Amino acid sequence: MKPNEPSRTALMIARQRTAHQLLDHGSILDDPFALKILHEDEKDILQFANAHPLASIGRLFTAARSRIAEDALSGAVERGIRQIVILGAGLDTFALRNPHGALEIRIYEVDYPATQAWKRERLAEAQIAVPPWLIFVPVDFERDNVGEKLVAAGFQQNAPAFFTWLGVVPYLTQDAVGRTLDYVASIQNSEVVFDYMEPPQAFSEEMRELVTKRTEELEKMDERWASRFESAGMRAFLRSHGFSTIEDIGFQEIASRFGSVVQGLASGQAGLHVVHAGTGRIIP
Repeated sequence: MKPNEPSRTALMIARQRTAHQLLDHGSILDDPFALKILHEDEKDILQFANAHPLASIGRLFTAARSRIAEDALSGAVERGIRQIVILGAGLDTFALRNPHGALEIRIYEVDYPATQAWKRERLAEAQIAVPPWLIFVPVDFERDNVGEKLVAAGFQQNAPAFFTWLGVVPYLTQDAVGRTLDYVASIQNSEVVFDYMEPPQAFSEEMRELVTKRTEELEKMDERWASRFESAGMRAFLRSHGFSTIEDIGFQEIASRFGSVVQGLASGQAGLHVVHAGTGRIIP
């Protein structure tokens, strides 16, 4: 990521989420704010969505991981959690669509300062009001102490919390991932949903070619994938950082669960996973 510039990856994810609304009618994740906050022409979004034969796989994964996270979040709210932390929020719109507003939950959006400033500009341009339960917390994950920044914003460390961390882990070093997981685990009865990538051999040949191309594109933007995990390794990593309940959802299960609603879904194996983990027992 270039200094003082918003994440280009956050823009790509926002385009995928918007393409899901246009092509798949929001069948996995209904997001009426996606196009408004992105503020791009529908024709350009569709051109982006069809730029590569395997682009539909990324669209599926982007929508599915948000759906999995938001379903788990709803379960956490039912169990009494009232603090939601969205790590690496980008142009995420959950706070605008919040179905739990009557329960007085607080949503903390944590992101790189330049990306967060860009989002606030987008909201202002779209004339979308910032809801009273949303608190912005600018953080550099590689350098700042996430806990200190959250507490300064009003976060209560002695109360349980639910964290979403989508589209971030692959871009961080394992040390940075571990530090954040340590912080999440330090909060009693906390939960987190995040995604990760397996090493290249877990992808089909066609997908490996796409991953290689994407890696080259990221390097040109001064962004890069920094960490990969095998499934067994991720479970061990989570346990070593204090998590006792772990649900790891692989790409094949995601494709089986949600793939039928994605227009023109390409075939191919992607070593992509979504994890829901907790420091205590999570009751479905």
